[in-house]
Amino acid sequence: MRALRQIVIVPALLTAVAAVVAGVALGPQVALALVLLVTLEIAMAADSSVPMAGVASRIDSRARQLFLSLGLVIGVVTVRLLLPPLAVATDEGDAGGAMVEAVVEPSEFAADLLEVRPAIAAFGAVFVWLVFAEYLFNTDRLTRRPWMGAAEASLARVQHPWAWSWATAAAGALLVAALVEPADRLHVLAWSAVGGLAYALSKGVSKWARGGTGAFRLHAHASTVIVERALVIFLVFEIPDGVSTLQSVTIVPVPAVQAMVAGTAVLIGAVFLAGLTSGVVSADGLSKLRHLKAGAAYVLGLLSVLLWTSLVVPIPGAVAAWVGSAVILAAFVSSLRPRARLRAKRVRRAGQRQGVEARSRAEVR
Repeated sequence: MRALRQIVIVPALLTAVAAVVAGVALGPQVALALVLLVTLEIAMAADSSVPMAGVASRIDSRARQLFLSLGLVIGVVTVRLLLPPLAVATDEGDAGGAMVEAVVEPSEFAADLLEVRPAIAAFGAVFVWLVFAEYLFNTDRLTRRPWMGAAEASLARVQHPWAWSWATAAAGALLVAALVEPADRLHVLAWSAVGGLAYALSKGVSKWARGGTGAFRLHAHASTVIVERALVIFLVFEIPDGVSTLQSVTIVPVPAVQAMVAGTAVLIGAVFLAGLTSGVVSADGLSKLRHLKAGAAYVLGLLSVLLWTSLVVPIPGAVAAWVGSAVILAAFVSSLRPRARLRAKRVRRAGQRQGVEARSRAEVR
């Protein structure tokens, strides 16, 4: 309970202060909208904390400390707020103009984001699938208990796991390219290839950083993890329906203030995410609840499938977020049952030992 208070106290204080300021300066309706948006951000942060903890558990203690403190907050906020304008800039070629447009001309920016959404969805689907495939095909060759039974165990033992990872990603991209409009096929395939190249670059930098010592390598390793996870959150929130976070507070008439309110909610959600992820890691939650890591991995797999699907049929943005929450909840519940059985077994063994000791003392007497 004490650990939980430590996690929520800073986000709660930030929310209270921001709500009071918004209520006084902009009115109670804006304050209520801010609180609701913060609630959504915190709910999604609770969902994301498990995969974040899974990534943090794979890096050394020095990089983990940086990742769980300042780096995670800065990385998530920066990527969440800057990636939509940068995504639009890939089409228009003007990053600065796209950032200004996101704040002062939100309707035009929303239309531009919808135009580039297929490219980002194709990019993200391949990138996220390759991250998921690390777990699915057990590229690290770790010993683990499968969550999904024999099928998962068989996939975790395949020969040449990296080849399977890339082959399945390519198969997914080719299948979707065959289903989209003929005019969009080359576009989808090109951005799918870019997603694969971005993943390869991220893994290359991470491997290089782990291969030596020094502050620069340490920061490079932590940066790859932060960007990877922040990119996943961006894809969940922005891409399935093409609606940017900056345009989510429509009750505010002034676009710049609208962006400030939404940005405040993103910041508070990032602070909560960092605290909760740190709590999961410090409590060794992924080891004690053995299926949580699997659940976090399957969230990524489902997200990649939803991104591919969104290229063919519309997918509401809330679906990606709440489906992920359902998977994490299922992994959490399934992890509790074996722990309950283990506790019951320990109690029975303790009772049996006490009975044996009591009989031994009676015989001695």
